[in-house]
Amino acid sequence: MITLEHFEHQIKKNAREHFSHLIQIALADGIIDINETKMLNRFGHKLGFSQHEIDHLIESTRKSAYNPPYELSKRFEQVYDIVKMVLADGVIDKSEMQLANNLAAKSGFPESEIPRLLAVLIRGIKEGKDDDELFETYKKTRKE
Repeated sequence: MITLEHFEHQIKKNAREHFSHLIQIALADGIIDINETKMLNRFGHKLGFSQHEIDHLIESTRKSAYNPPYELSKRFEQVYDIVKMVLADGVIDKSEMQLANNLAAKSGFPESEIPRLLAVLIRGIKEGKDDDELFETYKKTRKE
């Protein structure tokens, strides 16, 4: 049972870290507006957090070390969520995009691919495409 508990703990830790990055994006312009709050709540619940945990994480978020997932699809999904948060209030703030760029780099995406990655995500999210569809689009444009 200890192995299962460790695995569940690691999943929760990774979810908390990812959610913390989403909060940092929302805070990049200095405020979390109502649309960003709604989106954070949706992401928080999707990640398995209670409303109390979501509220606590939003209040206590601070910069922390980032350990990206190994799988490209999971890293892409996290950057997708981050860009979706950037777009939540309808305004692409320069500091939000810089943070998205930095987190994409920390996730292991090559610097040369990040502008293309973010462009695919921004355009696709605005067009209402989901992360799976955009991941396929990204893989087609990716340098091997």
